[in-house]
Amino acid sequence: MHSYRIEVLSTLLALFALSAAGFAQDPDTIRIETNLVNVGVTVKDRNGNNVTGLTKDNFEIYDNGKRQEVVLFSDEAAPVSYGFVYDLHPEFSDRQKRVLDSIREFTARLREGDDFFTIVFNKRGSLILDFVPTVEQVSRHLSLDEKSEPNSLYDAIFLAAEKAEERRNTKKTLIVISDGKDDDSHHSFSELSKRLRGVNVRVFSVLVSDDDELRYSDITLERRPRALDTDLTLDRAALEELSKESGGRAQETVDRNLVNLVGIYNRISMEMRFQYSVGFYPEESDGKWHKLKVDIDHPIQGRRLKLTYRKGYQSPPAP
Repeated sequence: MHSYRIEVLSTLLALFALSAAGFAQDPDTIRIETNLVNVGVTVKDRNGNNVTGLTKDNFEIYDNGKRQEVVLFSDEAAPVSYGFVYDLHPEFSDRQKRVLDSIREFTARLREGDDFFTIVFNKRGSLILDFVPTVEQVSRHLSLDEKSEPNSLYDAIFLAAEKAEERRNTKKTLIVISDGKDDDSHHSFSELSKRLRGVNVRVFSVLVSDDDELRYSDITLERRPRALDTDLTLDRAALEELSKESGGRAQETVDRNLVNLVGIYNRISMEMRFQYSVGFYPEESDGKWHKLKVDIDHPIQGRRLKLTYRKGYQSPPAP
């Protein structure tokens, strides 16, 4: 009798092992765990007000023109991870203090669950911190003879995208403050563009002009934003070209004091906080760029709505 129980137990264990092995080899199981495409969608009315109260059934999402099943949906005002990338070129001490103070004031009021990091750089090197340095700290560190990386714009944004991707929050954004000039980055524009395609991180830019004016735009737009100046440099145009690779909107401001800078960050924060999260599992991984389209299925009380979202994603290579 005892040997019979042992034999039955051994048979059951063997069957369980075979079942588990078969499940582990199921390609659908692997795909579901690794290839979820999550799209943050901001919905506004004609007056620019955030539209809340939508449900999963209101959204349609298309991958290369083919409608997908929405398997992930959230309308929570979830925490946000912020990455500030501040380009110190050209070096004006008044601007440095104003920009650093504005980041400090904004981050001091972050909500519970939010987090941030800063990358401050110039041609002599960079500081990568989980706090906002003072002008004195930046000057002291970047006056050292030994250079540190990154020390150019595209490399700094590339690194910031990687750091943002590692952050715990689902909603992530980079705020890049620069005049748009890149000084011999190791990463080319096309490499940076491809990198941003592969991460679910929304990128905004605050563009600093020669007359010390500040303008900002979302550089994850599909279309090119309207010109900010008639004499845009090629470097700035290249930075804005990144706008063609995901979804969003463009806005500009000529305000240049601390209060208005914090106002820019607050508007970005509101837009990020009230994003809907809409996700699906793609049918295949082919290593190609896929176009995304998101629609509202049913009109909301006759209101004209504007959707902001990234317009595509980079599919991982086939296993």
